[in-house]
Parts: sequence; C-alpha cells; structure tokens
Amino acid sequence: MCFLHDRQRLRGSGVGVRLGECFGRRGFRCCRDHRRIEGLIGPGTWNVNPSASPQEILESLISASSEHYVRSGLLDTATAMSMSPYNVLVVASLVQREAKPQDFAKVARVIYNRLAEHRKLEFDSTVNYPLDRREVATTDGDRGNSTPWNTYANDGLPATPICSPSGDALKAAEHPEDGDWLYFVTIDPQGTTLFTRDYQQHLANIELAKRNGVLDSAR
Repeated sequence: MCFLHDRQRLRGSGVGVRLGECFGRRGFRCCRDHRRIEGLIGPGTWNVNPSASPQEILESLISASSEHYVRSGLLDTATAMSMSPYNVLVVASLVQREAKPQDFAKVARVIYNRLAEHRKLEFDSTVNYPLDRREVATTDGDRGNSTPWNTYANDGLPATPICSPSGDALKAAEHPEDGDWLYFVTIDPQGTTLFTRDYQQHLANIELAKRNGVLDSAR
C-alpha cells in the first residue's frame, strides 16, 4: 500500500492494497512524522491482537479501515466526484474540525465551492493542526506560518487529513448540500453558524460573532 510509502510493509488484503493505490502518495513526502497516517484509521471499534508489535497493530488497523472504506463505496463516490478517495478523506477531516454535525454538509459545500473558484480555504483548523491545539481563532503570526497544512498560506487542500473523520463527516464530504456559499462563521455559543456567498455579509457576521464573545477581537 502507499499509505506508508512502502507497499511491502502493509501486506493487507487485495482490497486494502487497491485502496492504497487509489489513495496514492499525495502529501506524504512533506509529512515525515505521525501525521502522515492521520485519517487512515477509520472511526469505530477495532479488535487488535494485544501481543502484536506496534507496527503489526498499525498495519492491521489501516488494512481493516481501508476495507471498510471500500465497502462503504468511497472509491466509487470519489470517482464520480473526479477526486481521489484520499482527498475526500481530507475534506471530511476539515468538515469534522470546522463544523457542528448539523452543518457538516453545508461546510463541505463551502470547501468544494472555494476549491472550484481557486480560492484559498483559509481554515483556522489547518493552522492549529501542526501546533497540536484547537482554538476558534488564530493570530496573524499563526496564519503566517508556512506548513503543509496551512490553508491560509497554501492553495488547495492540506497535505493530509487533520483528524480521523466520523462517518457523518465523510458522508457530508461525499454528499455535500447544494448551495453557493463561500463563507461561514459560528456566531454564538450555541453553535449557530451563518453561511453566505457575499464577503461584506460575512464580515458583518464576524462582527456579530465577536460581539457574542465567540471570536476574540484581539486575534
């Protein structure tokens, strides 16, 4: 499989190898730490052999996850979307980190709309990811850091998934809601999120979020 650069290290089923080939090597050259396998172990409960080595456990988890993704139809859906299965997982991870479950499908649509218009995604979650923290807002300095995941600094998707997405987030990435939105912001502690295509309206929504104490205006 291509997940860990070396096909010989993961000797899973033919299905697992096939998924690895479809996922390809995108992003792994620039991520030579634990993040290179982010998102490749799917959600759920997995049985492992407690006497196995760490490498054997990791191999079995990734192989089982890849088989799960194949059975779920991810390869076929990705083909229909003209995307790689790996990139669909990346989108799902962004959806997971950026949205409440009720807004998953809308946020997925924002991602695809911005990509289609060749706009940077500019997601704070991708800034925070290599910093190993989760915050609603980021500083100018944070956003200026050049990392393989920073979607303020880089075009397109981050180098790898930024989490292991839930089944619901993956479903949203595969079946985004129809809409022309380009922006969204959560405006209150209850999680109300406003979507818009108009940038000036988005700025007004951000000010509302600041007044409600959701965003720190000093950041």
